Amino acid sequence: MAKLRDVIEEMKRISASSDLVPKARLTKILDVAADFLCLALAKDQDGGQAAVLMLLPDDSRLTFVYPQHLAGGNSIPLSRDSFAGRVVLDQRPMLENKMSEEPHKDVFERIPGPSGQARQIQKMIAAPLFDRAGKSVGVVEVSRTGDTPVAAGEDFKPIDMQNLEKCCRAFAPFVVHSWTQTV
Repeated sequence: MAKLRDVIEEMKRISASSDLVPKARLTKILDVAADFLCLALAKDQDGGQAAVLMLLPDDSRLTFVYPQHLAGGNSIPLSRDSFAGRVVLDQRPMLENKMSEEPHKDVFERIPGPSGQARQIQKMIAAPLFDRAGKSVGVVEVSRTGDTPVAAGEDFKPIDMQNLEKCCRAFAPFVVHSWTQTV
């Protein structure tokens, strides 16, 4: 498995590439981040998934920028009514091992992914992405999916949330810079 420093080096390489338009650069950076996070934190690239939502310039909504099948206009209001909204507004990471009991916008779970299957989120950790000024401008979510909590695997632990937060601090300069070039 790749190490965080290897992922950062890959993001540096992608960011420096003049062959990519901004949207393609953002997609490649997010692909690298999601692959790493699913293996490192969800412990399963098939049953785990990563999502990235970014704050729109008017600060009213969070829009999906990853995964690709949700990007392109799918957004939610920035409010404490959503897991992602609470992470951004409170500017701190969160952990929830009973997502089926947690109020969240499950409409996106019903949209089939690239495999053609919808995947119910059972467990999730999330951490904010900060811009250079220290403002929370997005959120990275890593989830374990399955038909039941047991099928989704082991519970996330606080160390997983701390590791995601560390990754988000490292990824933020690349993600935020690429995102601002696309809006």
